[in-house]
Amino acid sequence: MSASADTMHSELAHVVREVPGVAFLAPGLRSRLRALRATSPLARPGDDTPGITVSAPSGEGRTSATTVEIRLICRSDRRTLDTTRAVREAVDHHLTTRHPGDEFRIIVTVTGVT
Repeated sequence: MSASADTMHSELAHVVREVPGVAFLAPGLRSRLRALRATSPLARPGDDTPGITVSAPSGEGRTSATTVEIRLICRSDRRTLDTTRAVREAVDHHLTTRHPGDEFRIIVTVTGVT
């Protein structure tokens, strides 16, 4: 993962955590596996941002947008739908401000409520 990708992950994590109703980002499979084994061959440097995946455009199909997937846990005192929409809007605003001219497909998945 490049330094710019690390920066993007960190920035997005900060943006998502600031949205009211977000409890925390969901740990990914890689983080869970790493917790099971101290030295995981799956671990990559800079891959420590749980809940956020950024995939480069595949070039196939009609869109060439970068896909940003966010997996999070919502707080039980807020409506999940409102939180999901607020996260999508905050991430969209951040990405269009920081990367003008680039296209992004934003997917927000709530994996639990606490």
